[in-house]
Amino acid sequence: MAGDPQVIEIRLNSPSEMFELASTELFSEFRNYLTGVEMCLSELRSRSSRRPGKVMITLPESEIDEDTGHIISRTLRGFCDQRMSYNRREKRALHFDGLSALRIGVPIVLVGLVMTAIAAGMSDSTNTVLKSVTDHLGWVLAWLGLWFPLDVLFFYPLQYQRENRSLRLLRVARVEVRPGQPVVPEW
Repeated sequence: MAGDPQVIEIRLNSPSEMFELASTELFSEFRNYLTGVEMCLSELRSRSSRRPGKVMITLPESEIDEDTGHIISRTLRGFCDQRMSYNRREKRALHFDGLSALRIGVPIVLVGLVMTAIAAGMSDSTNTVLKSVTDHLGWVLAWLGLWFPLDVLFFYPLQYQRENRSLRLLRVARVEVRPGQPVVPEW
């Protein structure tokens, strides 16, 4: 149904695995390679829905008490707030990186456009190959000078924007803890 929450199901061996990787034997097959939060964010980013979510965490019964869900929920909100703040700072840093890259890119663009103008001004009796190479090289330099700065300014920040969208959904998600078997390999 359209109004049902998105459900993310996670099996963990302890509540701390929601936020940190458990230390295990190096070659153990009984291991999660991602934290619970990373698994949740991956699920949310892979969906187009913007509906509120519910995180169903399955833990061994010995790891559950009456406050476990509340503690995980509170910690999850703090994590999401901190990560969104970090992402906003990273977006600003990318903005400054893009503007700094323009200081190098604009002179390269100018050199390219000057080369293109020179090629356009060459007479028809000039070597056709030289004219063509100068024209094409000029356009390539003009494109190259703008490509990276514009890429950094417009496209690199999108990853932080998408993650913040998922973090906002995860922040308000209802957390439910239920008893279950420990995580075991699926093979």
